[in-house]
Amino acid sequence: MRCDTTDPDLMRRVRRTDDEAAWTRFVEFYRTPILDHCRGYGLTSEQAEEVAQECFIICFRYLPTFEYREAVGRFRSWLNLTVNQQIGKCFRSRVRDERLKRRYTDMLEDLAEPSLAGPREPSGHDYELLSMAFQRVKAAVRPQHWQLFEAFVLHGMSASEVARQIGVSPVLVRVSAFRVRNRIRQQWKLLHHGPF
Repeated sequence: MRCDTTDPDLMRRVRRTDDEAAWTRFVEFYRTPILDHCRGYGLTSEQAEEVAQECFIICFRYLPTFEYREAVGRFRSWLNLTVNQQIGKCFRSRVRDERLKRRYTDMLEDLAEPSLAGPREPSGHDYELLSMAFQRVKAAVRPQHWQLFEAFVLHGMSASEVARQIGVSPVLVRVSAFRVRNRIRQQWKLLHHGPF
């Protein structure tokens, strides 16, 4: 669910931390879209509430110095990034296996937008966003398709080996992995243009 247009008057009012009515309205306006966005990435209701609370604390600290410019739309971009960072913390986990880490890095390089600055080393935040995209796609595809993708792409098994273990054809392994990878690419793009 996407938020409606940001209310400039409300944004001016919440710059004053003592305006309780404005803060109540602000929380009412953004709470449901934040919770829906969190649940869309597979967070539990409790985790979604924790993310929302943390985001509102960050807003309370940040907004007194924020200057709203409607044409720029900076607040919604900033809020989207903030929410996604908090969701990412829920998915953060260390990648212990160096081969698996290399496969994640390869996927991040494949997903990255071409840049004039050239390639860069993926950050911890990039890995969090990739994990979030994985969780969303894993929840949406058939379990067998995710299993094929995971074995073939993430664990680097050959299509023939995966096909033997799961009892399908090597062609199905490649096609399923390709389709799952495309869905991950779509989710990756959505993360950068989120709902706010």
